[in-house]
Amino acid sequence: MSPSIAVVGASWRSASTLVRARLSEVAAEPLSSLRESGYVAGAACISTCSRTEWVLTADQPEWAGNLLRSALAARLPELEPSTLTVRAGASAVNYLLRVAVGLDSVAEGEGAVGRQVLRSFEHARASGMSDRRLRHVWKHVERLIHLRRDAVPASRGLGVQTLVREVLQERGVRSVAVIGRGDFGLAMERGLKLVSGWDVTTWTRQTMDEFHLRARRFDAVVVCTGAAHAWLELPEHAGFCVDTGSPPQVRVASGWSVVGLDALLSRPERALEDEERERLEQLVSDSATALSAGLQVRAPSQALAAIDAERAQFLNQELPSLLTGLSPAEARRVRRAVSAFTHKLIQRTREATS
Repeated sequence: MSPSIAVVGASWRSASTLVRARLSEVAAEPLSSLRESGYVAGAACISTCSRTEWVLTADQPEWAGNLLRSALAARLPELEPSTLTVRAGASAVNYLLRVAVGLDSVAEGEGAVGRQVLRSFEHARASGMSDRRLRHVWKHVERLIHLRRDAVPASRGLGVQTLVREVLQERGVRSVAVIGRGDFGLAMERGLKLVSGWDVTTWTRQTMDEFHLRARRFDAVVVCTGAAHAWLELPEHAGFCVDTGSPPQVRVASGWSVVGLDALLSRPERALEDEERERLEQLVSDSATALSAGLQVRAPSQALAAIDAERAQFLNQELPSLLTGLSPAEARRVRRAVSAFTHKLIQRTREATS
């Protein structure tokens, strides 16, 4: 049996920031429909700066993945056929684990993406989109990320933060305003403060009035908010702005030079040292073997159905010949005992797997 998992979606390699944001917007209805019809059992959306992808669990994962891809493409007819990728079975397992340890990131080996993958599983559970197999994948990925921290320290790769820092260093900035105090904004603030000599301050929507009064004093502004639509209006100024939003967050920027997420992600990829990459590749290989084996185990409902079918066959076809020679009373007693035992076995199996 093939592992019952598929990964469907797009990364920065095939889709722009706007397209990836649109995918997130249109996916809810087709996913709900596929779950109601039984084609998909569990679904988690991995949405990061560089990818929008869904991890699906299903009895027929490749079929389920293709159904979701077709549904998304129908809602976004402007998409090129190659934009959305479907990986199923062992290919999906290997790809997901590579993503989780940062081997498929622009900054190879970054640690932040692993935390984002785990949050996608947490959200799936909280929103009722998880199932037993998806929870199994979640726990397996969690163990892998703990092992990955020992193999290659997460501080070696900061993902988009690394790219932002490089762009700002190229501009020779000294003072930076970070807009956004969510997890990503705070991580950006910490990453930029590592640069000696930089004055970094962080702002929120609630402090925008004060920011507008001081905006012209900053050499650069880094936008780290996650609104569904562009909202930020920068005061007219010949300044430099990095908009990391997906979709873009800056609505008005008269006079500003703005670098968006697509431009950041198009920069040359940052590679790990060969030895570090080999350690991560080996971790992924070992973990993929174990996870694939776990996902090939039949789901509880299938196992119970198989046990019940065997029970019925034994009681109706095999047991009668074994009762030959017994008195009617003894035969009834044995039949009742066997029936009670098999019924109890099914009940205990159901309780253990629920």
